[in-house]
Amino acid sequence: MMTFLLTGIVVFLTHTLEVITGFGCTVLAFPFVTWILGIYEAKVLLAVLTWILGFYLVSTKFKHINWRQFGVIVALVGLGMPFGIYLFNHFPSDTLKLLLGVFIILTSVLQLKKEYGGIQLRITIPEWVYYLLLFFGGILHGAFATGGPFVVLYATRKFKDKGEFRATLSLLWVSLNTFLIATDVTFQPLLSNIAAVATQGAPMGQSLLNLIWSLPFLLVGIFIGEVVHHKVDAALFRKIVFWVLLATGVFIIIANLLHIG
Repeated sequence: MMTFLLTGIVVFLTHTLEVITGFGCTVLAFPFVTWILGIYEAKVLLAVLTWILGFYLVSTKFKHINWRQFGVIVALVGLGMPFGIYLFNHFPSDTLKLLLGVFIILTSVLQLKKEYGGIQLRITIPEWVYYLLLFFGGILHGAFATGGPFVVLYATRKFKDKGEFRATLSLLWVSLNTFLIATDVTFQPLLSNIAAVATQGAPMGQSLLNLIWSLPFLLVGIFIGEVVHHKVDAALFRKIVFWVLLATGVFIIIANLLHIG
């Protein structure tokens, strides 16, 4: 019971942030849920919960989706995902995650200083660099279902409206996780168990139990996140986005140093 409760609390806190901003739940939750459940159960649970949450946001915010930018993002991220799936199943990735965490922290600090008026960034970053970020985001999403940080760095440059930002990224997570769940062997035990429970009355396995117990916490997070999202103006929204990114980088490094996930 304590395992389910701890997992539920993490799901509630991180998915509330996801509803507010449109990203962040998986990468923030991953170290903690990995510590509680193990890396495979964490990847399965968080990918499915993100799919459910994304489906809700897409269904209710459909008119805010920027289809042109969605096409660019999903194409480049989609190119990187098969590489990430392969890496997850064949190679250790501690060094990659450590470098990722450092990169995210440095970028977030620079952006936060800019948002608070501390510095004026005069460096012009070529457009191709942002496209490369999307490709690397796809690799990370295929490996850990947590490719959001790189995608968000691209999205903060392209989206000025917070509703458009959230709706378009939500459609991206639904699309990517549909592909991930359908093609990655990590998810096959859960899918087989759901089919067996539905058709044969078989007992629920650990992955399905984790999912069932987490759903009420997800629903409460959706309700609270929606209330907060509509009370946040555009300037504060951007600050929240970069604070969440900063927390993401810190959590990645902590998880790496503690050898979690």
